[in-house]
Amino acid sequence: MSTYKLIKKRVQNSSLEKITKSLEYSSPQKAEKIVHIFLTSKDLYSWLDSGYYDFKYTPKLFLQKLCQIFQLNYRDLEEELRKQNIYYDEVKRVKKNYIFINTNFKRKSEPIFALACLEHTRQVPLNVKDVVFKNIEQTLEIVSKQIQEHYKKSDGRLNIWGVIDSYIYYHSNEVFTFNKEGEIIANKRVNTSKAKLKLKGKTLC
Repeated sequence: MSTYKLIKKRVQNSSLEKITKSLEYSSPQKAEKIVHIFLTSKDLYSWLDSGYYDFKYTPKLFLQKLCQIFQLNYRDLEEELRKQNIYYDEVKRVKKNYIFINTNFKRKSEPIFALACLEHTRQVPLNVKDVVFKNIEQTLEIVSKQIQEHYKKSDGRLNIWGVIDSYIYYHSNEVFTFNKEGEIIANKRVNTSKAKLKLKGKTLC
């Protein structure tokens, strides 16, 4: 069992009164809040990514304190954190990549507000966990399958944007264009535009 899971188990088996006192909180409500968020985090990554801070503990400091309370080896947890940080950095890198759905859309009488608010539907959500630590060949294979599934599910049409012509996958500094069958189209580049609605310099949609 990982140190993280062991900490969770120890917290679950401890009374709120003991946790409040051990964490040196002034009220059980504060301890209850952080304990609830911690226990409902599905994994170490989710907990570290929660951004929780109550002016006493960050997610990492909270774990460090719990190791001290339950007399667990913090070095073991540090190793888990090191691996999690590597994973976290890779996830952040992968999240920048996305699949754009190209319909060769040209605006006619469609309201700008509607287009701006539906702009997000022009992307196929990339399943981050599927492509983390994958090389470019493996990633393109996964992207190809996602494109095939999307085209079949959408029946070849994207609401207000029209009939799907192709898909463009943005990967770091590279761009790959796929046809509707999920095959890479050699040397074909597609110009894309995005609809945005701004008010006083701030993007609303």
